[in-house]
Amino acid sequence: MASKYGPRPVGTDGSDHWHRESVAWQYKFSSLNKSRLRTDLITHIVLSLLMFIRVLPGLTSFLGVGPVSSLRKWNFPPPRPWEYAWMVCTMAILVGWRSMAKNDIKLLKQYVVGSILFGIIPVVFGLVEQSDDLYAYLNEKKYTGQFFGYPAVLVFYLFLFIAIQVHGFGIYFSYQLLKSWKPRERKTQ
Repeated sequence: MASKYGPRPVGTDGSDHWHRESVAWQYKFSSLNKSRLRTDLITHIVLSLLMFIRVLPGLTSFLGVGPVSSLRKWNFPPPRPWEYAWMVCTMAILVGWRSMAKNDIKLLKQYVVGSILFGIIPVVFGLVEQSDDLYAYLNEKKYTGQFFGYPAVLVFYLFLFIAIQVHGFGIYFSYQLLKSWKPRERKTQ
């Protein structure tokens, strides 16, 4: 391969790269985990939209608007308290997204706390609350509600398992970002 200044000197085939400068590990790590956290947050946004559609009939009746005719056709079971608490976790998504723009450690820690308080705790509560319905379905094939022809308890558990994984990955990627963003500690002698 020719260069602008003539042929390459003999003995510089690129295998002597080990002594050259390279990007520091924390910047590579930060870039990789930022993209992973963004993907996780986008997945969380999709889950939040699905949950919003699911609790919309309950929200309209709670606000006194009354169910809209198209909402009555869906025939969803009434929303449970853990679902409303989980919806608050969408605020943590916004905080987590904003933290990545300027590597803001404080905002990222707030995202982790919000994800634990309003994400993982309601999901665990939902798993415990639905356990009796799952037991009844598995042993007796009895279920109380349906989602599009499927037993509601199975759809709930599918959502809850996806949500716990999304929160777990989000917290893990945030922890990795916190490690790469923290300032280097200088050794004092």
